Amino acid sequence: MIFFSLVLCCVLFLSCGGDDEILKEPLPAANFVSATPPGGCVAPNGTITVTFDNPPRKVSVNVGTVKVKGKTAIISGPFTPGPSGITLTWADGTQTLHFSNVGCHDPCVDGICP
Repeated sequence: MIFFSLVLCCVLFLSCGGDDEILKEPLPAANFVSATPPGGCVAPNGTITVTFDNPPRKVSVNVGTVKVKGKTAIISGPFTPGPSGITLTWADGTQTLHFSNVGCHDPCVDGICP
């Protein structure tokens, strides 16, 4: 009888806890809110700041590099000269940003930024 009770306790103890992942709520989807600048001109070594309504996951871009902090993604050049479409992809969606580098300049000259 004691042996049976010990075995039953062990089985119950080992079977508890494995369902923790199932009970967690899924992360909310991240939706594109805005880009700054919203389009037009971006300097070859400029940056584009993208805002989401929730923190995005698995963010990538086809041009430049991207770093994510909270609900913000910052896309940094170099961006190739000429008209370019920057495709931003994340776990919940894709957004194409339209920019041109023709006639654009970096507002920071000799390390002095406005």
